[in-house]
Amino acid sequence: WDVYNARTERPKVFVDVPTAPPVPHASKGLPVAEGDRPDWLIKEDALVVDTRDPPGSGGILIIQAVLSDARADWGKSSGMRPHWLRAILTTNRAHARRHGHAMILRPQPSQPQLTRWQWRNCGMKHMEKCLKDNERENFNWEKHLMIKEYMLSPQNFTHILMLDADAAFVNREHDTLRQIASILEAKGKDMFLTDEDWLEHGQGRINGGLMFAKNTDFTKGLFQDTFDAHLAGSAMLKNWRIGVDEMECSSNEQICLNDLWQGKGKLWFEPHAMMASGLIYNRGAERGGEKHIDSPSVEVMHWMGGSKANAGIALCNGPRDFTGEGPNGYGCRLK
Repeated sequence: WDVYNARTERPKVFVDVPTAPPVPHASKGLPVAEGDRPDWLIKEDALVVDTRDPPGSGGILIIQAVLSDARADWGKSSGMRPHWLRAILTTNRAHARRHGHAMILRPQPSQPQLTRWQWRNCGMKHMEKCLKDNERENFNWEKHLMIKEYMLSPQNFTHILMLDADAAFVNREHDTLRQIASILEAKGKDMFLTDEDWLEHGQGRINGGLMFAKNTDFTKGLFQDTFDAHLAGSAMLKNWRIGVDEMECSSNEQICLNDLWQGKGKLWFEPHAMMASGLIYNRGAERGGEKHIDSPSVEVMHWMGGSKANAGIALCNGPRDFTGEGPNGYGCRLK
């Protein structure tokens, strides 16, 4: 028996990565702004609010990806969005409106969702199963793609926040994002990340649910690099724009960020980045975290995993109405 003769022959031509059908009416049930759709929006992204002053250029952009997953956690095909999601989006809309920011949503994942290496790992068959198996990681990588795209926008946003759609601003009086921008300026940094120090044994580990980037040559290069590294997979992206020789990002994006912060990319990444306490800027709601929702020291509350279902109650029926729209508003009404 000859192992070399027994091997399956390497295909001479790889089948193209398939494209999944678009989600029908992807924005249905989301708090999309009325009026004409701005021409600076990319793909099928939707504007929620834009109160930048002066309008139309610069300022801070808040991005949240609301991608319909296989389990329908983020909404059903009928367009009904869960109470927790509506409460969070309404709270963030109120914050953006109050402090003069723009806020957009991405309801439709970019195509093709699968990378070439993922499709090969699936044996280049059973697209639906392959999509489902890689969905969580690819939806998280969509965040890096969005930052990359809007960094290059002719709107010339000064800063971009990527915030998971299960996280909300909970300190209404504070302009949290200009506060963070001032911290970056004072420290001479380009990238603001948060620690998982609210978790036991989590200190020192980046949580990818909040990424705030000043629009600079470094951050433009960074998010082009990280997404390209995701596409490259185990082949590893060579000669990163930010200076990394080569590095693999074939798992989830949070591991990639932590490898940049503490591992192979540290020499090039650390001088431009900072990590602040998640107890303040990205507080996990589980394990008693939610009881701090009205604390003056907490800026962002994050309902990860199974805690999501509690967000609507906390924001609408907690110590105050964080949505600002009352029990019959989009965020707080039960149906």
